[in-house]
Amino acid sequence: MIKHVGILCIGDELLDGRVSDKNGRHVMSLGEDRLFQVRELRIVRDDEDRIVQALDALSSCDVIVVSGGLGPTADDRTRESAAAWSQDVLHEDAASLQRLEERARERGYTLTENNRRQCSFPSRATILATEVGTAPGFRVDHRGCATFFFPGVPREFQWFVQRYLLNELTPDQHAPRASARRRYYGLGESKLETMIEGIEALARQLGARVGYRASYPVIEVSLKAPDDTALTELLTFIDARISPWLVAEGDDDFFARVGRRLVEHKATVAVAESCTGGLLGGALTRTPGSSAWFERGYLTYANQAKIDLVGVNPATLASEGAVSAAVVCQMALGAARAAGAPYGLAISGVAGPTGGSTDKPVGTVDFSLHTPQGTFHKRAYYPGRTREEIRTASVYTAMALLLWHLEGRLDAHAVRGPFDPARVEAGVTAAS
Repeated sequence: MIKHVGILCIGDELLDGRVSDKNGRHVMSLGEDRLFQVRELRIVRDDEDRIVQALDALSSCDVIVVSGGLGPTADDRTRESAAAWSQDVLHEDAASLQRLEERARERGYTLTENNRRQCSFPSRATILATEVGTAPGFRVDHRGCATFFFPGVPREFQWFVQRYLLNELTPDQHAPRASARRRYYGLGESKLETMIEGIEALARQLGARVGYRASYPVIEVSLKAPDDTALTELLTFIDARISPWLVAEGDDDFFARVGRRLVEHKATVAVAESCTGGLLGGALTRTPGSSAWFERGYLTYANQAKIDLVGVNPATLASEGAVSAAVVCQMALGAARAAGAPYGLAISGVAGPTGGSTDKPVGTVDFSLHTPQGTFHKRAYYPGRTREEIRTASVYTAMALLLWHLEGRLDAHAVRGPFDPARVEAGVTAAS
């Protein structure tokens, strides 16, 4: 049975712009794999009446998760609110006080009177001991709803979620459960949905659900099904239509996946970057162990750097310009040669906000992938995007080209090539 969850985040700082909510998002991110559904998230100030009203409103859920307001100061009103809502009284817990006093002695500070407030709980509550801070959490069962009260510090909150909440939210071992998440790059949300038209009808027929989440520049499709057979049918449906654009599955990281594929091919990659200014190399080295697949990077922002570091022909630069098929292909080939790597990636573009022209407006970016089979070229255009969005999308495009080649899916995409080294050295033109 899928459980319904309500989330209540408490704190004036969440409503005046000082702090953004991370805890509600953390709980929601766990729902896909554990098959619970967040019905509602509320954010309220440190005000007892408002907290009680919010708990009342959420009490139709199976589980409520409360974040914040368990500190020692007078404005932390969650304990009093929990007692008022559950028609209980606060009681100081001797064991919690003893642990707090021991912690103070170990760390060499004197326990103040207001610290004792963190040892007060509704008398019928179940106290949840902590190993990551001073404030224990607690659980109140009221109106048929299990309500968990956790500290608001994200690191502490996540620890309590892992220790105490997940068992409550995980279906029992006999409950049907199957879920999957797939992430795609190179398709807009509306185009992706159009390409898998019919998936909603199939999901209804199978008693399943389909969800979409756009997180620029990637689109995530999430599937929840009553059993593995139904999930397989849904995955088969979408794989037949959009698998060429797949970049990650489940908890897999797109950039880490690229690294694993390089290791499987016993290969390394070198990069030459212009408009991305090192972001591509950063993406390739974000995953621990990246020395197994990343050889080196060349930051060739200036034209002379392209000539000096990766051997771009000065005549090619003069005739075609830095943002061109000819130059970017020479960059990819030159980076691979200079590093002694079988693969080379190169990016050169106009990230803006200035520097564009009629032929090459802001958002125009050229990419090249050098492989043992030859050198490929792709031009992309990102209209209406900010400088950082263009740079981010450029990194994803370059990484996707490499991944799709390594997984045998590059032929499904609009790329030119492969060009042999002689052709690249002569200058790959736009009409080639």
